[in-house]
Amino acid sequence: MEELEIVHPETGVVLGASLPRAEAIATGAWCRSTNVFVMNSKGEILCHQRSLEKERMPGVWSTHLGGHVSKGENYETNALKELEEEAGIKIHAQQLFSWRTTRIEKARLWVREFVTIANLDLDDLIPQPGEVQGFAWLHVDDILRAKAEQPDKWCAGTHDFKTEYQCLRSVVAAARANGAFTDIPEEIHIWHPVAM
Repeated sequence: MEELEIVHPETGVVLGASLPRAEAIATGAWCRSTNVFVMNSKGEILCHQRSLEKERMPGVWSTHLGGHVSKGENYETNALKELEEEAGIKIHAQQLFSWRTTRIEKARLWVREFVTIANLDLDDLIPQPGEVQGFAWLHVDDILRAKAEQPDKWCAGTHDFKTEYQCLRSVVAAARANGAFTDIPEEIHIWHPVAM
């Protein structure tokens, strides 16, 4: 049975107690989670549709993969595990870049957010049964348009995806400049204001 460690609501520090996953969610205990944004060298975001079987937000499209951090995991090991489980994406820890940790009051989560680059065809991805319905590579303008048209069908970013997308590009550009990625065009660093 999966256990989630309980964290302090104001600091995100692990308190030393844990609860079974279902109980932690049902009681609104503060826990940890990860969001992993996958970008390709064209600047598109790998979006996925959540399984229709999910207890929360079934069928909703999301801009990130990830999940609750289980007891015995840290943010990084969870992010790598979730990428592989949910999409079949295997990367080295050095290809995963943490860009912020944020508090989400409504979900009662402290979330560590990551970005990585993966130039994969959709056919190369393996959707996890019961978790992921399907995948799509989408441009930020298309994501924002879809969210504006059908807000109940989209989970775009964590707070403000228009701004978050530029932050993601900045992290990727910095990683590229430091030699972490060699297959990304130099133009990825150029600021492209979002049209909406």
